[in-house]
Parts: sequence; structure tokens; C-alpha cells
Amino acid sequence: MTSGYRSWEERDAEVAKTKAETARLAAEAQVAAQAVESGAAATETAKLAEQVKQAKLRKQLGDVAEAAKDDDVERKARRREQRDENGTTFKLLVNAALVLGLLAALPAQISYFLGLHRKGDKDAGPAWTLGPIPFFLELLAWVGVMGTRWAHRKGLPRWPFWLMTAALASVAGYINLAHGITEYGTVAGIALAATSVIGPLLAEVRQFLETKAAEDGRDLKQRAQDRRKAREAAKAEREREQIEKDEDDRRRRLFKDEFAEYERILAAHPTGAISREAAWAQAWDTKHLLPLSVTAESLASREVAREAIEEVMTEYGRSPESVAVDLWLATVFPANRGDDGPTGTPAEGGPEGPAGGGSRGRRAATSEAPTTQGRKGKQRSGRTAAKTPERPLDPAHIVKVRKLAEALDDIEMLSARKVREVIGGGSNEYAVRLRNFVKNNPA
Repeated sequence: MTSGYRSWEERDAEVAKTKAETARLAAEAQVAAQAVESGAAATETAKLAEQVKQAKLRKQLGDVAEAAKDDDVERKARRREQRDENGTTFKLLVNAALVLGLLAALPAQISYFLGLHRKGDKDAGPAWTLGPIPFFLELLAWVGVMGTRWAHRKGLPRWPFWLMTAALASVAGYINLAHGITEYGTVAGIALAATSVIGPLLAEVRQFLETKAAEDGRDLKQRAQDRRKAREAAKAEREREQIEKDEDDRRRRLFKDEFAEYERILAAHPTGAISREAAWAQAWDTKHLLPLSVTAESLASREVAREAIEEVMTEYGRSPESVAVDLWLATVFPANRGDDGPTGTPAEGGPEGPAGGGSRGRRAATSEAPTTQGRKGKQRSGRTAAKTPERPLDPAHIVKVRKLAEALDDIEMLSARKVREVIGGGSNEYAVRLRNFVKNNPA
């Protein structure tokens, strides 16, 4: 018989073993729970990723559907534009009008002709022998229409067929008008006449438009651009013609002789053989032998001005170079209207300066002060020293200048340049004094 007694050590070991097994099972349960939680999270992530992917696909499908819809609308618009460009709708409507016209005109004409009979016949029955006449009349008008189409393809004149179509359609229209008014009244007669006339007329119009379209291969956009360019070119041409007209009016008013020569040159050349500018330049050269806008009078005025400038230069002892330098300095260093100091402060001597006259007094005092050149103040750039004693007038030169004045027959025309030429050169100052002496002391 086995004893059930266990020692405390065994019992402690059993308890420890039980605790360890419990801890192991708890750990495994925790790991399993974590695994389940991780699996659930992964599943949720996968679901979200799938949803994102599906959302992207739905967006792409929507974009594709929108693009397809836009493409479909664009294709329809292109087809509609092409139909309008080709006149497809117009042609279909013309064909429908032709069919309806025949359906209205033929029965009326057939009933009219079948109802005819000889005078005196009673109850003669339908006039079957007259039955083909309505078909004949309607067919004749279409003979002209088909002739026009054939002439278009062969490049032949189309007006004979137009006349044929008009004449034959008028015959059928008159017959419909006459019996329509008799049987149904005025309105019905006019409507029946229109069914015989308008059909061939529309066919001729359609053929005319097709001929024009074949001759002009441009599309609607190109034709609009060409019309706009034509309008702009016409506007520019009108403006150019107005400018040329105003220019001719001014030339005719200011230069009568030159303009007469200009018109003579244009008339002498074939149209377009010489330009307006070349003709005017030639006319000016013929009348003046000078460049455009230059005349003998303008040259004389220029020489008078030149001589006046030379006289001024000689009288004041200046040279053209010194005047040019002064003008350049005046441009680069304009006059200072403020205080004289470099920073705008008064010069030494108090607010009024040594002369007691403000900035003006200071400028005057400065201009009188000796400079490093040994001269007082600023002088003209052309005056570098005191004038030399004047050269006495040579009696022989006086005689020559008096003879020149007599030859000119007008002492006012005597100029310093001419004086220098007659005496064989010399300074301007001497020539001016010599000229003035002769003017003031005539022989």
C-alpha cells in the first residue's frame, strides 16, 4: 500500500512547478494574444491599402470615362463641323424638298391630264394617252440640272443648261398654276407651281455651291483669316493713298514747278516703271541740280549765316574750336545757382562774404582774384593773351576791295570771305576791317 505522505520539499517543488507552468501558459497566451492583435492590425492595414488602391482605380476609371466622354463630344463636334463644311445637311434638305415636290406635283398633273377629253365626248373615261405627259414635263427640268452637273465636271460653260432648266421648269410650273387655280383655287395653284419650279432651282443652287467649293479648298478658319487679311490690306492701302494725296497737295502748293516736272516724269514712264520717290528725286535734280530739299536760295542763306559767324568770331577773337569747348563745358558743368562753398556753405568772411553781396559778391571777388595762370578769374577759352596791335590796312588791298564792290554792284554783298579771296588770303580780323573801311568810305 503506497503512502500518500509528501514532504514539504516535494510540496514546495510541486507548487513551484505549478507556478512555472502557469507562468508559461500565461506567457504563451500573451504571445498568442499579441499575434492575434498583430494579425488584426495587418489585416486592417491590408484593408486600408486595398481601399486606397480601389479609390485610385476608381479615380482612374472616372478619368478614363471623362476622357472618353470628352473624346466622344469632340468627335461629334468634328463630324458636325465636317457636315457643315461639306454642306451635307443642306444637300439632304434639298433632296427632301425635291422628293416632296415631285410627290406633290406629279399626282396633281396626272389627275389633270387624265381628266381631259375631247369636246363633245361624254363619259369618255380617263385619258390614258395623256398619262406620260406629267412625267415628261418633270423629267425635262431635271435634264437641265443633270446637264449642269456634267458641264461642271467637264469644265464646259453652264449657262446654256441654266437657261434650259429655267425654261422647262417654267413650263411645268405654268401648267400646275393653270389647272391648280382652276380646280383648287389661287393658293393651291401657286403652291403647285412652286413644287415644279423650286425643286430644279434648288438643285441648280446646290450645284453652283459645289462648284465654288471645289474651286476654293480653304476651310472656314482659313477663309476667315484671309478675309481679315484682305480687310487689313485694304485699310492700309486706303491710308497709303490718303498719305500720298496729302503729300501731293503739299508739294503742289509749295513747289509748283517741281511738281509739274514730277508729273511729267510719271506720265512719261509706263505705269509702275518708276516709283514716286524716284520720280520726285529726278524732278528735284532737274530743277535744282542739288540734293532733295536744297535750293540755291537755301545755299545762299547758309553762306550768309557762315559769314556772319566768321565775322563774330573775328571780332571777338574766338575760334570755332574754342566755342565748341565752351559749349561742351557749359553742358557738362552747368552754372551753379547755389552757394559757392563745396558743400553749399558760405565762403569765409561771414554770410555776406567780403564784398557784402552774398553769393554774387563772392563770385565777383573770386573772379577778380589772381589765378595760378597769372590772370584774374575765368576768361574765355579762346582768349589766351592780350590782343596784338592791329595791322594797318594796305592801300593796294583797299583798291582791290573797292574794285570788287564795284563789280558786285552792291556793297552789301561784300563779305569777309570774298575780301580774303581778292587780296590773296589773310586773317578774318584784317578782312573784316578792310571790308568795313570800304563800306564806310566809298570811293
